[in-house]
Amino acid sequence: MDIVRKHGEPWIKVSPLGKQEDPENLVALKAEIERRWGAIDLIDILKEAEFATGFTSEFISVAAREAVPKAVLRRRLLLVLFRPRDW
Repeated sequence: MDIVRKHGEPWIKVSPLGKQEDPENLVALKAEIERRWGAIDLIDILKEAEFATGFTSEFISVAAREAVPKAVLRRRLLLVLFRPRDW
């Protein structure tokens, strides 16, 4: 961490950390999930979580009114949450 000047004002500059190794318990958890279920698509996990909990109903619009039906909004939200980074 450094204190630098930007536009005449003091700024805190934090250097990024290098990649760290996964903790042993996370490695074991990933291995057990892979052993039990193999590769699972993230969209399937999100859909199951939505069906079980209805978590998308907790998201609200910042707009003054909502013109999109809740069912459509839920589907769109799941797709946005699933969106790969390279889209």
